[in-house]
Amino acid sequence: MNKVCKQCGVKFEITDEDLKFYDKVSPVFAGKKFQIPAPNLCPDCRQQRRLAMRNERKLYNRKCDLSGKQIISMHSPDKPYKVYDQDEWWGDKWDGLDAGRDFDFSRTFTEQFIELYNSVPHASLFTNNVENSYYTNFTLNQKNCYLVYGSGGAEDCIYAGFITYCKDCMDCLCLTNSELCYEGVASDGCYSCKYFVNCRNCVDSIMIEDCQSCKYCIACFGLRGKEYCVMNKFIGKEKYEELVKQYEYLTPDLINNLRENLKKVSGKLPHVQSHIFASEDCTGNAVFNCKNCHHAFESRNDEDCKFIYFTPKSHNTYDCSFCSPFGTRFCYNVCSTVDLESSMCCFQIWYGNNIYYSIECNTNCENLFGCAGLKKKKFCIFNKQYTEEEYGKMVAKIIEHMQKTGEWGEYFDFKVSSYGYNETIANEYYPLTKEQALKIGAKWEDASKDTVYHGDSIIPPENIKDVKDDICDQILKCGVTGKHYKVIPPELQFYKKMKLPIPRKCPDQRHFERLELHNPNKLWDRKCAKCEKEIKSVYAPERPEIVYCEECYLKEAY
Repeated sequence: MNKVCKQCGVKFEITDEDLKFYDKVSPVFAGKKFQIPAPNLCPDCRQQRRLAMRNERKLYNRKCDLSGKQIISMHSPDKPYKVYDQDEWWGDKWDGLDAGRDFDFSRTFTEQFIELYNSVPHASLFTNNVENSYYTNFTLNQKNCYLVYGSGGAEDCIYAGFITYCKDCMDCLCLTNSELCYEGVASDGCYSCKYFVNCRNCVDSIMIEDCQSCKYCIACFGLRGKEYCVMNKFIGKEKYEELVKQYEYLTPDLINNLRENLKKVSGKLPHVQSHIFASEDCTGNAVFNCKNCHHAFESRNDEDCKFIYFTPKSHNTYDCSFCSPFGTRFCYNVCSTVDLESSMCCFQIWYGNNIYYSIECNTNCENLFGCAGLKKKKFCIFNKQYTEEEYGKMVAKIIEHMQKTGEWGEYFDFKVSSYGYNETIANEYYPLTKEQALKIGAKWEDASKDTVYHGDSIIPPENIKDVKDDICDQILKCGVTGKHYKVIPPELQFYKKMKLPIPRKCPDQRHFERLELHNPNKLWDRKCAKCEKEIKSVYAPERPEIVYCEECYLKEAY
């Protein structure tokens, strides 16, 4: 079945396997099966809607609406709802059932749900089991971390996104099981590496890309099990140890020179269509130990899934984003959930099952429909308690109503989101202007809530050897955006230990540049540049890279 996306107008395909999945996860209420319809939006637009619910990085100073204390929050002070500090939000001084209400069948589900969602307190941030890591968001099991987002099991890390089980790393994106690393992107199992992309199990290397099990390499691309290489040429231990002395203390000029050398090397060599490891019948990128997963990105240990992003340990799930570290089972169209089962159209649900069209309901909830801000509850509709029998009958009536209004099966409308589109992660992956965002029904955050600095700023020395400790008391100005920023003491210690220069760009700009290095979470049809076989690739056909199918690439690499 071919359809046209009702939002962007792009044609997309619904396969027989897709229809079987929708049928398999369609729920039964009051003895009647309510079929989930084939989506009206293409995969990208569905993903865009989910991400428009999630603000990771835009943090504000505000007061807690319960205790009045000053807090850090992902909700700006002018938002039209109450915001509680995390400890107070998880506490027992309020009950989401107090906002309970009857469903009005003369109105749409969406307009009623917005009113409910705005009537319950929102958590300032979402973290769990974090120590000395207050300035983080969507994080689990963190220690001594600062401005780290969407991560788990990290320790002593600064300025990072989607890192798991990493220690002593900074300025990284999508990094796993790594230590003492700087500016790493989409890599795994690396130690003491700087400026690296799509690398696995590499050690003591600088400015490398698509390398595996390599060590002591500089400005190299596509190497496997090599050491003592510079620009893909083996020079031996003695020459390498002499050459590497000039890179002991990196400066901006040295870094730019290394980057240009890597471009020269990588531009002449083939790139693999996508990075898939130890997996069977899978498409996507950064896929590890998966089976029968398609359009899967940053996926590990998943099975029978499609259109999943940053969602490990899941099975029989479609359209799922940022559901880590414990994935989903038999779910459809969910985002930012943990250990969720048999659910649909949810956001920020931790540990639950049989939950539909609900947000921020946590701690072992089950059998909820259209709820917000509940904890340890079951058989609730619009935050109102029902018996099990009443619940099934009422949900059946509401779904029939949603089928008539065209809402059943669709994810939350943009206007349900608590944030302006430009505050959310959607704007990182699907950037829009204000006019474009408003056209699709999203909100926009106009007024800057940042504190404006009008004093003097400094340009840091090029060599960390010339940097004094009092730089942490100084204000720096980003050479790209003009934004002001500071260096914190643990950050300075890291630069000194790694012999790195103080960055001349603010943390946000560095993050956006890392996003540019990360392959897009999208597949294109193109041909292998060697055998001309039709392939699915993360490299768009118009890009300049030489792209091989996996079979041809492996022959070349090994």
